[in-house]
Amino acid sequence: MQLIYKDTDITNEVDIIIANLVDNAGGKADSVEILLGDSKKYWRQWNPQKNDEIIIRKDGFDSGVMFIDELYIENSKFRINALSTPLDAKTKKTRSWENIRFKKLAYDIARDIGFTLETYGVEDWLYDRVDQVEKVNLEFLNERCILEGYCLKVTDEKLVIYDERKLENMSPALTITENILIGPYNFKTVNNKTYSSCLIRHLKEHEVIEYRYDDLNIYGPTLKPNIRVSNLGEAERYSKNLLRNANKKEFQGRFYIKLDTSVSAGSIVEIKDMGSFNGNYIIDSITYYLTQGKSLLNVRKILEEY
Repeated sequence: MQLIYKDTDITNEVDIIIANLVDNAGGKADSVEILLGDSKKYWRQWNPQKNDEIIIRKDGFDSGVMFIDELYIENSKFRINALSTPLDAKTKKTRSWENIRFKKLAYDIARDIGFTLETYGVEDWLYDRVDQVEKVNLEFLNERCILEGYCLKVTDEKLVIYDERKLENMSPALTITENILIGPYNFKTVNNKTYSSCLIRHLKEHEVIEYRYDDLNIYGPTLKPNIRVSNLGEAERYSKNLLRNANKKEFQGRFYIKLDTSVSAGSIVEIKDMGSFNGNYIIDSITYYLTQGKSLLNVRKILEEY
């Protein structure tokens, strides 16, 4: 394993006791937790600070650039928590765009925090007006992505936006059966957080724009978001995508397997021999316990109705 601190390999100067990395498919920053033994006091000589850059590498796996968010000293040990987002990305902002396309809006936000932008399968929708009001850049952009059915991933100084429906159509990278699971596991279905429909109603210049999208397979309340739409096309897209986002975790699983860095958040796995929970799932998040040799997967069943 390698630990890179501010472009310098310091692996041989510290004792890496714990190295856990959380890889998220989207909507949250990736994170790293590191516990270092520092009996020879090498690490403290570096005088680490918040927002310093670190990278973890192991067997071809690379965390990408992570920014130190928290630092602890515990006797002769140092604990580091780092995120894929820099500290200055947490600033709330207010601004507006007019006649702006989706990709240009995303590019403006990426540039604002010093990141680059990558998009995959993204439609470049045109908006007459978009307002960011006292919101953190990435929170605001993530909300726009959800409206359009996209995922926002923050990794290695990049904003990556992709159409998760296309990702869900990929072939499984791994088949999960009970005999390869380590320790406790669970699969469940939830109904108290699902909706049968999404109704969007917005008054624009004395005209009511209204659209309702229904999921006939779910019995539940109606989701009624308070959002601005410019036309019926936006209302149709947003209602479908918001309902999908609300219902996509109806079937969930959580389990450990032997450390496998070949699968990541967003990978498809096939669940077998689990009865009614069989099927293809997407990895919503995966925690790599690099020093313990195992991975924790949080998965959700792929939605086929949207």
